[in-house]
Amino acid sequence: MINPHWLLPTMRVNQNHTRVKMRKIFNIKSGVHLDRYLQEMRRSGVHPIRYLSHLGMMIGEYVSPTSSYGIERHPDIEHMEADIRITINEPYIGDVTMIQQQTLPWGIEQIQAPKAWSYSRGNGVRVAVIDTGIAGEHPAVRDNYRGGINILSPYYAPKDYNGHGTHVAGIIAGRDADLGLTGVSPRTHIYAVKAFNRKGSANLSDLLSAINWCIDNNMQVINMSFGMEKLSESLRQAIQIAYQKKIIMIAATGNRGFTSKIDFPARYNETIGVSSISKEGKLSTFSNMGQGFDIAAPGDKIPSAWLNNTKRDMSGTSMAVPHVSGTVALLLYLNRNLSPENMRHLLKKSSKSLQKQNRIPTLNAYQAVQLYDKSYR
Repeated sequence: MINPHWLLPTMRVNQNHTRVKMRKIFNIKSGVHLDRYLQEMRRSGVHPIRYLSHLGMMIGEYVSPTSSYGIERHPDIEHMEADIRITINEPYIGDVTMIQQQTLPWGIEQIQAPKAWSYSRGNGVRVAVIDTGIAGEHPAVRDNYRGGINILSPYYAPKDYNGHGTHVAGIIAGRDADLGLTGVSPRTHIYAVKAFNRKGSANLSDLLSAINWCIDNNMQVINMSFGMEKLSESLRQAIQIAYQKKIIMIAATGNRGFTSKIDFPARYNETIGVSSISKEGKLSTFSNMGQGFDIAAPGDKIPSAWLNNTKRDMSGTSMAVPHVSGTVALLLYLNRNLSPENMRHLLKKSSKSLQKQNRIPTLNAYQAVQLYDKSYR
């Protein structure tokens, strides 16, 4: 699945350590002759790092602040923006423990996923996890792990040195009942798209590269357990292009406890925005709400896979998102032609109301597959 040709040669290391390389994202107009534009970039002092063919974007680096002045105003450029840093922050991270429990995680039971397995277990549905990588050797995920791409170092495997991506993968497609780490969709194929480093940080340009890879490799679902407050025109366009390709994208609303504002990319209309609920069925105190929110799912103290064949409880809207991604995989196995809007309708129509006075829709995997069976067959 890994295609090394999507990268252009990287910039040489600058020996003058007092000079800082800056990176920008150039959105190129359609119909532009790429080779000619690359030559003009280099002449202006901008070094092309990576071309994202599906998105029509070029990632470029330069040292002198004046280097990109001319190329930014080039008539072939639709839009340009500076690269920014995104960091994953979760409100609760429990202790690492050995895997002993043999009961299902509470979130899996609460959304009634086991009752849905008589309809579907998500066999072969392709779910990309844009995250810190995946520990593919973990017994809970190894049977469903199908490799992927390391955006940060493309010639290395997308191994997880942080744990966040492995935790997310276990919620989606954990497959070891004896360990008590069964996921929502235990036959789904999981792909690691490593865009975040071991500290849980990513560049916007790496997230764009991750989305481009997902399109190029025919992913059906993208799990986005991350968020950012700042609006990005490049990310918005990438999300729109993936949506047009009928990729279903599920994103976290954020963990700042806002009542009327959620993070990007969950705020974009093309994604399914997910907030978190607790074991008691209440909206998590840390969970953002606002325009762009679609559905709530378990995200409070969720047990899942961790590094070195262990497990860990974590809280965050990041943990709620994979419950929805797994449910989407269950539905896609039943009908791989379901569009993102078909999926949004099924999830919301089959949801339960978390609080009658607020009418917050809450994920129910069993009711979702039942509704599909009644409505689409």
